[in-house]
Amino acid sequence: MNIAYVSDVVYPFVKGGAEKRIYEMGRRLAAHDEVHVFGIKWWEGDKDIDLDGLHLHGICKPLSLYAGERRSFREAIRFASSLGPLSSYDLDVIDCNQFPYLHCFPSKLISRLKGIPLVITWHEFWDDYWNEYLGKIGALGKLTERAALRAADKVIAVSEATKEHLVHLKKDVELVPNGVDIAFIDSVAPAKISVDALFVGRLIREKNVDLLIRALPTDATLCIIGDGPEKENLVSLAKEVNATVRFVRTLSYADLISVMKAANSLVLPSTREGFGIVALEALACGTPVITTNVEMNAAKELITPEKNGFLVTPTVDAIGSALSAIDKHQMHRAAKASAAPFDWNLLSGKLRDVYRALT
Repeated sequence: MNIAYVSDVVYPFVKGGAEKRIYEMGRRLAAHDEVHVFGIKWWEGDKDIDLDGLHLHGICKPLSLYAGERRSFREAIRFASSLGPLSSYDLDVIDCNQFPYLHCFPSKLISRLKGIPLVITWHEFWDDYWNEYLGKIGALGKLTERAALRAADKVIAVSEATKEHLVHLKKDVELVPNGVDIAFIDSVAPAKISVDALFVGRLIREKNVDLLIRALPTDATLCIIGDGPEKENLVSLAKEVNATVRFVRTLSYADLISVMKAANSLVLPSTREGFGIVALEALACGTPVITTNVEMNAAKELITPEKNGFLVTPTVDAIGSALSAIDKHQMHRAAKASAAPFDWNLLSGKLRDVYRALT
């Protein structure tokens, strides 16, 4: 098969769950198939490059992904209007990353012209959350999301929670979750220095990292790996409450896994996660996870309370109690076992079967 992925963000130049999924799935599929990724040109040099078996096509110059704390509308328009090169290739299936939606429509037009199926991989369904995200024009976001859903010949959901939301609007939804590279994680040695709590992710308000800093027990240590518009506020807060917090902007993946293996817990206090790969990575490391028990946090599906972590309300007291109760020695084995079914090698085979059934 000739498979095309369409995503404005491209791993490893931009690091997040959606782009990591395309990279990990794609490089495994490339052992049998030809895999193209059409995205923004985040790299230097040639417009098109090959990376780990993937053919990366940089179809437009980069713009900032964010305008303040929200995704940039200008960036979404530029990417969507630059997809002409997609029509030049002999393809069997097109798989669009759901967000930021606008590119799904030219992808649909190209798929129809070529007589091939359009798959859209859905990471989270916002629906009424659009009103909170965009305010008065939230209805426009909601209409765009539903129009993109109708455009798909096949929808793939990355979590059970997302699938449950989508099946009410579109019956043909397949669950193929995100995964982890179990063999690689097993090969990495733990860091020599441990922390009591670890957070990894973009520093935005929805992640609620401020609650984690305030919840940190006396004498406990926290490492925050990531960057974003909330960083200055969080650095100031850590000084204000006299918490022992180390901020790290970025690490190589191997170093991240090493730190994760040594940490006593990973805390994901976010109230909105389409999947939460970082939680799954922590579990694969044998590190228990504390995350929130709220509707829009799909990471909660990974947690069996008191076995491989804790589910808490997004409050300082609840997070603090979980940090005090966590027992990595007791939870280590259950954490690793819960990650085993999510190996990328298994999931890429399932995804290939979905594509083949469409062609």
